[in-house]
Amino acid sequence: MSMLLAATQASSTMSDARVGFATEGGGQWAVWDRFITLDGKKAFHIGNICGTCPIVFERLEGANDKVSPRELSDRFRCGLQQIEDDVVQTATSVLPAGKYDALLLKCVPRLVVPSKPGDYFFDEQIALWGLDGFWGMPHYAKAEYYRTGTSRMSNHRGFFEFVVPMFPRNYLRAETVSSYKEELSRGALPTALAVSILDVKQPADWSGSPEITEHWCLSHYLLDGHHKVFAASELNAPISILSFLAPEKGVCSAEQVSEAIETLRDGC
Repeated sequence: MSMLLAATQASSTMSDARVGFATEGGGQWAVWDRFITLDGKKAFHIGNICGTCPIVFERLEGANDKVSPRELSDRFRCGLQQIEDDVVQTATSVLPAGKYDALLLKCVPRLVVPSKPGDYFFDEQIALWGLDGFWGMPHYAKAEYYRTGTSRMSNHRGFFEFVVPMFPRNYLRAETVSSYKEELSRGALPTALAVSILDVKQPADWSGSPEITEHWCLSHYLLDGHHKVFAASELNAPISILSFLAPEKGVCSAEQVSEAIETLRDGC
């Protein structure tokens, strides 16, 4: 999993940001499904509000572009060493109004292909929740994504971390990936930009005696830095991510957000 390099509080007052959050009701629930939007279109379904349902993220048609503050392009390419106020102010201009925990993380991303070995939804999720009772098959994310490793927490809890691209790999430019590979090979640590959600989920019941029964899932939805992250995954090299955690948009408490940040700080 990632190692926390720096953290600070942040906020946005933007009412017309490119990135947004949306919800929809279901049945008797006024709010049930949650979404990340891009330019007003649904980009990812990020699950429901049920604490006993498994986590999901699923790419939708709106996930087809990056969100890149041009003023930060050079600084992100060189890599951030700390979180500076002007960087936070510029980065939050693309985020919807709300409070955030700005986290500067260092990780080694590992590319995951849905339904292939290493896919969380085909491995760890089925091991605890089993197959979906209606569909009879694992959740399909409709997107490649990255994992940064899993950490065992105390009291049967596990920490899972994902980096989810905002557009597919076939959008990447080969020459840009090669350029970043050269920089990473020389020890550079460029920075990507993301908005993140923490969901803490535990099934109402389970079979057997699993070691982990509560999944703490931190998902970073990549806004900028797709070429960097893919290049790092190809080389098994570290990269940094400036991710803005939206504590009020996940299925979690304020105390759980604080504990998740401390878990990242410990790097365990």
